[in-house]
Amino acid sequence: MADLQQFLDERLKHVQLQRLNAEDEAPDYDIFQEIAENLIAVRLEENLTQGELAKRCGISQANISKFETGSSHPSIATLKKIADGLGRRLNITFLDSGSEE
Repeated sequence: MADLQQFLDERLKHVQLQRLNAEDEAPDYDIFQEIAENLIAVRLEENLTQGELAKRCGISQANISKFETGSSHPSIATLKKIADGLGRRLNITFLDSGSEE
């Protein structure tokens, strides 16, 4: 075992590791933040309060608030109810990770 340790020590003594800068790291992608921003934008575009949207969707106003603040994450079935309540069609698309659409 000592021979292996000596071998590793010798091989690794000149290895240098570098930390990535924040700008070198891939940006975090938060799908729930994107959903919240889209939900707020469309609700306001339709001139609806959270309560009015909740009644149209058949879910509670508290849940609409939680989705908009990001403290709770809606299921796809719930997103479909919200889309129906907004008179919209839910569209889920898989984009290239570098795409900003």
